[in-house]
Amino acid sequence: MIRAWAIAGLCCVSAWAAPDLVLVDGNIYTVDEATPRAQAIAIEDGRITAVGTNEEIRTLADGETKTESLGGRTVVPGFIDSHGHISGLGASLNSLDLVGTKSLDEIANRVRARAANLPEGTWITGRGWDQNDWPEKEFQTHAKLSAASPKHPVYLTRVDGHAGFANAAALELARVDKDSEDPPGGRILRDEHGHPTGVLIDAAMGLVGGMVPRADADQRRASMLNAMSTCVRHGITSVHDAGVASREVEAYMALADDGAMPMRIYVMLRGNDRRLLKKWFERGPFEHESGMLTVRSIKAMNDGALGSRGAALMEAYSDEPGSRGLTLMKEEDVFELTRDALEAGFQVCTHSIGDRANREALNAYAAALEEVPTKDHRLRIEHAQVVALEDIPRFAELGVIPSMQATHATSDMYWAEDRIGPERVKGAYAWRKFMDAGCRIANGSDFPVEHVNPLWGLYAAITRQDHEGYPEGGWRPEERMTREEALKSFTLDGAYAAFQEKDLGSITVGKRADLVVLSSDIMKIEAKEILNTEVEVVYIGGV
Repeated sequence: MIRAWAIAGLCCVSAWAAPDLVLVDGNIYTVDEATPRAQAIAIEDGRITAVGTNEEIRTLADGETKTESLGGRTVVPGFIDSHGHISGLGASLNSLDLVGTKSLDEIANRVRARAANLPEGTWITGRGWDQNDWPEKEFQTHAKLSAASPKHPVYLTRVDGHAGFANAAALELARVDKDSEDPPGGRILRDEHGHPTGVLIDAAMGLVGGMVPRADADQRRASMLNAMSTCVRHGITSVHDAGVASREVEAYMALADDGAMPMRIYVMLRGNDRRLLKKWFERGPFEHESGMLTVRSIKAMNDGALGSRGAALMEAYSDEPGSRGLTLMKEEDVFELTRDALEAGFQVCTHSIGDRANREALNAYAAALEEVPTKDHRLRIEHAQVVALEDIPRFAELGVIPSMQATHATSDMYWAEDRIGPERVKGAYAWRKFMDAGCRIANGSDFPVEHVNPLWGLYAAITRQDHEGYPEGGWRPEERMTREEALKSFTLDGAYAAFQEKDLGSITVGKRADLVVLSSDIMKIEAKEILNTEVEVVYIGGV
């Protein structure tokens, strides 16, 4: 039966069938300014049909409506991770997890244990090491890795994905030696005799990483499904997948056609794959009829990472005076890519971590918009970690979205000022300055660089502390978000960054019913208790 209603001014008069599902007795944070709190939700055919009190919503049910009690638990919109890497997460789940390792000896021991159970010649891969956590705080040579696994090639990716560590067997297979030249946009670190240490920065990573055997189509599908299921278990209902290759797009399309997508994916195509871009620019933006897959943006790579000193800076690193980092794209290249993308109706999302990379991306965007005026372009800069103070207002002036990751600040705070000094750090991880300038921040994790759990990101955004509460009061606490701002950055502002705010990001009539039921009230409990909050139920499209 079709009926029309208006609930206490909470909903517009609408025509819907009686709901399939009614959720009552909830503590609901809608992230909708018109109706910020509610007790109950009605859902029909995957969309929200009403939001209100228990009494109001119960009256909408008929004999075929399923009613579920939330038992007073907290409900928020499904979390949106605006910058993650599904294939990277899938690969990390199938390889050595090195996150949190405290020394090269510890890493070598894990490699040795894995090698003992593998046939000779089998590649050993891993991800998550960070030399800033080692006693030496500096890159080391491959000697310990080579001793731990002399007959297995080893390739271990740094936590940020911008450096690799290879043993002697892997270097030999890749023919990386004393005579090898640094590729454009990359560095082969060398010892005092000029021999490769095994550490490869940015573009040099491909010299060895390209030798690692690729997964076949079935393995790729299984790995991506495992990664997506992991996201859902943590309350993430949508991911902006940053830098998707052709074979991964094909896998997503097949999964969507099969009705097998466990969550929503917003694809950023790899900006360095010209054949892929040509195909999609000719085809135009795409949304699958299921609403589970969207392809309408491009990921460009402008520089490296701060932790490996690959981020492009205007002045030299404070702790390495001879280096200003690595530029992976010229300003002119970013301009041309952006111009072509705008003409084809695509968004551009440019990875820019250092202040020089951010300025050049802004310059390129401004020039492209002059040539292709686009009112609602929603161009993005991914990370925006170190930005010159005078450039922060330019984001709002140009309508550029800073896509930032809260846990990067709390991971990097121990050494960030050593890298860039006391003046530049004022524009680093500067969430409050961006918001005060008028920007909407799309939050995420950059998994597997950081942990996939969005509640960890929420905690970092409101405290700027690590899980032990360090430092007291928070690192540069003037840049903290309020709880409401942090929740919005992981929901509605993430939807906005993907042109999806009419469908996702808040618990609002007409939107898709993507909801997360939590064990605690994250808007009221002590901040540290957010880390102990569990995701109990996830609804995607009302399922």
